[in-house]
Amino acid sequence: MQEEKKMKKIMKNAVCSVMVLTLAVSMTACQKNQSSGVSKVKVGTGNAMPPYCSLDDKGEPVGYDVAVLKEIDKRLDKYEFDIQAMDFNTLIVSIDSGALDVLSHQLVKSDARKEKYLFPEQYYCLSPMSLCVKKDSGIQSLADMAGKSINQSPTSYEYSMLMAYNEKNPGKELKINAVSDLSTADGFKQVSNGQVDASLTYQSTYDSVQKELKLDNLALTDVVMVEDTYIMCAKGKDDLNTAIDGALKEMVKDGTLSKIATEYLGQDVFSNYADMVSITAK
Repeated sequence: MQEEKKMKKIMKNAVCSVMVLTLAVSMTACQKNQSSGVSKVKVGTGNAMPPYCSLDDKGEPVGYDVAVLKEIDKRLDKYEFDIQAMDFNTLIVSIDSGALDVLSHQLVKSDARKEKYLFPEQYYCLSPMSLCVKKDSGIQSLADMAGKSINQSPTSYEYSMLMAYNEKNPGKELKINAVSDLSTADGFKQVSNGQVDASLTYQSTYDSVQKELKLDNLALTDVVMVEDTYIMCAKGKDDLNTAIDGALKEMVKDGTLSKIATEYLGQDVFSNYADMVSITAK
């Protein structure tokens, strides 16, 4: 009996010693992290928009945006990125609630967003857009659209881009129809049946929708406009926003962004379309 009590006491002391040692190691690690000045950054990106941001077969975030974020993380000694993938609506709710510090989802720097969030000066991607038109329309560029009609949601960034184009080209304006809640497929159908002359779209979107519609009288023009897209930071994250901007500018200068774009997008969008950003709404 006495031996049993003695053994229990020894075991209890051993457990206590392990707990104390574990706590000491944890405190030391915490103090080391604090002394190193590294700040954890909660970063959100999409999970269903390849080749920009999606999940691989292991459920890990992959794509152009993810590769850019990881490269920025490597260059910022004072920050450590925790990259999480989720659907777009959840991303917005999360950054608004403070659950995320940074969001990357091919976002444009609209006036409405600039009021709520912070953006680096440097864009991290360029998204070329073309016109979906009838094959026999003779339309190959925005210049050919003078006096012709195009549908666009009045709350979209593209609407602002088209309005900016009209302002810079007096006498050659497009007729921009302010239309809300029109699906891409319905927009293409309107072009096909002659209700409207063109629809502004991405190559990938056109290919995807046309697989379903199979409208053989439609064609896609060369690139007519380019969206410059930005990483977005929560308000109050000024130092982080500045640091990201600096890293992106370095990545443009040393060619890293061009390499990542070529790998994930199949082309160097920075060299190919940088001169077209000037017509976007600034």
